[in-house]
Order: sequence, then C-alpha cells, then structure tokens
Amino acid sequence: MTSTERKKAILERVSRNKSIQITDLVEQFDVSVMTIRRDLAELEEKKYITRVYGGAVLNEEELNKPYFPRAEINSDIKDKIAKKASELVKEDDTLILDLGTTVLQVSKYLGGKKGISVVTCSIPVINELEKYPNVNVFSLGGELKRDNHAFLGSGTEKEIEKYCADIAFIGCAGISFEFGLTNFYHQTAYLCSKIIKQSKKVILLADSSKFGKAKSAVVGKLTDIDALITDDGIPKEYLEFFERSGVDVITVENKKID
Repeated sequence: MTSTERKKAILERVSRNKSIQITDLVEQFDVSVMTIRRDLAELEEKKYITRVYGGAVLNEEELNKPYFPRAEINSDIKDKIAKKASELVKEDDTLILDLGTTVLQVSKYLGGKKGISVVTCSIPVINELEKYPNVNVFSLGGELKRDNHAFLGSGTEKEIEKYCADIAFIGCAGISFEFGLTNFYHQTAYLCSKIIKQSKKVILLADSSKFGKAKSAVVGKLTDIDALITDDGIPKEYLEFFERSGVDVITVENKKID
C-alpha cells in the first residue's frame, strides 16, 4: 500500500468513527508508529483531522456550515454551471440529482423538459420540482437529516438500487489527485458512490474553488465521472488530466452576473 492509499484509508476510517487510535492504525496497516504519526501530521496540516493524545479526531469545523448559507458561496458560478447542465437533459430522460447545492440549481431549469423523471433524496430539489407538473419526481426514503435537508442512511442507499438513470448530476466538496472526489460527510459520500453505480452517465458539477482540496469522506476516483461542468478557473493540470482520461470538460465563464 502506498502512502497516498494509506492516508486515504485513514481518512475513510476517521470519517466513519470520528476518532482513531495510533495503535489501531499501526496494526491495520502493519507499519511503524513513526509512519502513522507522519501520516497524521500531514492530514492535520491539511486540516482534515486534529491530533490528540494517542490518535486523532475528525476536524468537523467545515461540517457544521449550514446548507443554505453554503449554497450562497459562488452562487453566480453555480447557477451558470447548472444552466449548462440542464441543456444536456433530453426528452424522457431519467435523472438522479444528489443533494449538493450546485445540483439544486439544476432543478430550477427543468420546468421546460418534457417527460423527464427525477430521482432525488434532496428536499429542496423536491420542493423546486413540485412546481412543474410535467416532471415526474421520485423521492428516496431514509432518515431525515435536517442539516442536509435530505433523506440519508441505509434506507436511502438501498432505495437507490431500484433505479437506473440516464444521467446523474452529482456535486462534491473537494477534488484532488491524492484522494479523488471527496465530500464533507461519510453518508453523503457513500450515497454519491451508489448513485454513480446506478447511472449510465455521471456528470460532476463543481466550480473551480473545489480543485486541489479534499474533505474527510471519499466519494470515488476522478475517472468515475463521464463529464465535468466547471468554470474556466479550473487549474490547468486538472483540465489536462481529465482530457487525457476521456472525461468531457465543459466550462462556463468565471464572471459574476450583473
């Protein structure tokens, strides 16, 4: 196992358990205490965890940001990305929309689409689509998570297996070469990974501020997506990587709407 793979596994474990012990990690990865301490130091430097005596705890500072204030961050760019995404939807398509704030914006552009069906766990998306009688809406069950304004958990994860989507629109909180696609919460990350498996085409919606960052919960690899819609501030190295990997990249202009 490489250093990068080990740190990724450590992040996945701490995102599930909220805390980890050095002794457990030494046993799990069969490496020295010094190696684990070095890994934890690097993860703490990037603010993913906070080291404590004998181990580390998840850094939940960013996890506590409310949903709707987060939706206002880069809202103009998110709206442009969402509008471009909606142009890819064809008549009679079945879509899965995750609970990201950029994906929410997509639902606002679906009113003119004929015969489409939308599967989602997001309450704000459902509330938006309720306005459009021509859109068939299927809500995923599960436990109501008020901070996320969505249904999550094992029930939601099981329910998604009943659907096959033409297109899934997903978001994420971080995009990095080291950890791939990541999110704030383990539950939302795992659900997103299930959505990817249930879709013929996966389109990631993410503004350029997400690149070079990683959050605590891993969604999947950068190559798990078929297309990316972002703004023209995307770092050159990521643009070149996606183009080499056969991922379609669509960019919108990174300027605020007057």
